[in-house]
Amino acid sequence: MIPILYNTITEGTVPTDFGLGPLTDCLKAEVKEERNGAYELTLSYASDGIHAEDIQVNRFIMAKPNYTDSAQIFRIYKVGKAINGRFEVSAQHVSYDLSGKIISTGTASTCLNACLLLKAQAGNFNITTDKTVSASFKITEPSSVRSWFGGKAGSLLDVYGGEWAYNNYTATLKQARGTDRGVTIRFGKNLTEINQEVNIANLVTGIVPFYIDTDGNKTVGSKVNTGLVLDVPRDLAIDFSQDVDPESGTAITTQLANLANKYITNNDLTNPLNNITLNFVQLEGLTERVDLCDTVHIYYEPLGITATAKCIATVWDVLEERYTQTTFGSPKTNIADTIATQAREVAQAPSTSFMNEAIAHATELITGNLGGYVILHDANGDGYPDELLIMNTADITTATQVWRFNKSGLGYATSYAGPYNTVALTSDGKINASAMTTGVLNADLIKAGTIEDSGHNSSINMTTGVATMKSFTAKGNFNIINDSNSKKMGTIFPYSQGGSLQLNDSNENGRANLFVTNNGGLLYLYDSSGNLKVRFEGSTGYGSLGGSLSVESDLSVGGNASVTGTITATGNISTSGNITATGKVSGGSFGAVNTTNVYLKNSSNNTRGSMHVNGYGRGTLDLYNEYGTACASLYGDGGLGLSDGGSFTITGIGSTGVLTCISLTQTSSRKVKENIKPLEDSEKILELNAVSFDFKEKAHGTDKRGFIAEEVAEVLPNLVTPETEDSPASLDYIQMIPYLQDIIKKQEQRIKALEEKINKIGG
Repeated sequence: MIPILYNTITEGTVPTDFGLGPLTDCLKAEVKEERNGAYELTLSYASDGIHAEDIQVNRFIMAKPNYTDSAQIFRIYKVGKAINGRFEVSAQHVSYDLSGKIISTGTASTCLNACLLLKAQAGNFNITTDKTVSASFKITEPSSVRSWFGGKAGSLLDVYGGEWAYNNYTATLKQARGTDRGVTIRFGKNLTEINQEVNIANLVTGIVPFYIDTDGNKTVGSKVNTGLVLDVPRDLAIDFSQDVDPESGTAITTQLANLANKYITNNDLTNPLNNITLNFVQLEGLTERVDLCDTVHIYYEPLGITATAKCIATVWDVLEERYTQTTFGSPKTNIADTIATQAREVAQAPSTSFMNEAIAHATELITGNLGGYVILHDANGDGYPDELLIMNTADITTATQVWRFNKSGLGYATSYAGPYNTVALTSDGKINASAMTTGVLNADLIKAGTIEDSGHNSSINMTTGVATMKSFTAKGNFNIINDSNSKKMGTIFPYSQGGSLQLNDSNENGRANLFVTNNGGLLYLYDSSGNLKVRFEGSTGYGSLGGSLSVESDLSVGGNASVTGTITATGNISTSGNITATGKVSGGSFGAVNTTNVYLKNSSNNTRGSMHVNGYGRGTLDLYNEYGTACASLYGDGGLGLSDGGSFTITGIGSTGVLTCISLTQTSSRKVKENIKPLEDSEKILELNAVSFDFKEKAHGTDKRGFIAEEVAEVLPNLVTPETEDSPASLDYIQMIPYLQDIIKKQEQRIKALEEKINKIGG
């Protein structure tokens, strides 16, 4: 393919024209793409070649990058100086434009949602994935959208793994990009060149994990050795802040140690990387072709190389349309899929109680699976040990986890000097603890500030007296009293037929009662004089009010409802009986049973509309004019009728789709139109085939004349509304009139011209 140069390209749009023109004097053009890495175009161009002066920074070049992908857009970022009649040009894939789009913050729990989070700030780019893995993804500081693809801590590759694939303005994080086509590369068969490189840049002797909380406080865990011994240690510090859960109940240092061990397990840190760069014969369409991320089998007997390797980089000759270089090796294993899988397993496992979790955590620590230092210490310098220390380091000046046991007691602190206020058992028999987990606690007296469950669902503040309970059960009466503890403001109590609620006024007079009988529920509301004003009975559906009724949702009455004021509901109103109101009845919808009419009336109580069930069992809506005459009707069988008070002048039948009216006009004023120009394609209407037909639904008609919408769409698509899931394709017959008029006009002109010609010949 000859690369094509463009001045500008609208973001999100892949051009189909030739822009400024093909770069026909291109001397060399190569596209290099790495697995989850660089994607660039470099070309060498003749200084006096066509469009040489048009090749400028920030313009675009389209070039094909491999056998299978379509031509890709590359933005020029560097144009070199001319040397020996040529100059070099460097361009990067258009997806690098995402480096200029900033996202400030956000979180996601799945790979798909993380891609949608980035897409929201990506302009006209599309970011998608075929991965269904779940894991926590967090953006905590402003940075570019593309930086979160990979290459930084907490990126999509870090959290979810996978392989990126780019198609112009679409970036897709794939579960696996390449495939194993069964390709074998062997000395003496298709191998033309091979180079082997051993790289020790990945070797690590120890991982030092650390965590930074939201306040900027840092927790550094103990170094975890990889097992590799070098003459000069090469330790690696890793920030696991995104993976640590400070609310999990597991110590942060324990989490850091576990994460470090997982990182060591899932990354090859003790073996040198063995990369193989080779060239071999591969042609488009052959099974021996290898693309980026494909897996191949390499045999090179002279060097003793036998390997199964992944293609991690390709160089494509754009002009020759072939690969000039392919690199195979062992790319860095990513821990993301392992972490995400383990997160799913934890989420799907049966949950244990807070107590069991605490016991398991204590057992894990005490059994010493994470190591520790036990020291007999001489505290007073008399030459005899007088206390036992258990610490996370051997030096009391650097230890941050210290158990200290001597004759005065046992305590835990974050340093040898204390303070020992986390857990302390003193020789006078007292226990001081800022956090304690217990199964059953027996005590004569518990003095506390706040009592709270482990899930923060229920709590009792003993100082303020405020109780928050997720579920509460009271036996006998439950009384509600005022702040001064002097008056009873309400009571919830049981009686022989069920439960009852009474609410009192400030004088302890009952003003509202809600109770249950064997026949149903009852609600009574009283005025200040003790007169019953509101009564609802659940057994009969009866309701009566002395004033207005306002309901924030649906209103449903099983029997009759009588209101002396207005009935208002933001939701639906339904009744199996009658609703009577001296004012208005308004709501989301109103349901009337059987043939009961629902009337719409004006302020003078004159009927202006009705909804009812007609004699055929169908719903009917009638609307009246100011004289009380029905001028519009809508029927449940799809019928429609409109008139001026006499017989219907507009009728519609839903079953056949037939609309009958005296005349039909369309808005056609110059005031509502633009881009007006003569018709240029009227001759196309002569390509249409008129047909006779019957509708499959015989009620719609037989022996009809017309056109087939799908055939018209091939000639005049602007006249056809395409088929959808809900309706077949349709044709605008009225828009055909201008075509016919234009054809007739042109034919009339031809006829007149022929007549004039005939007259001249005859004269």
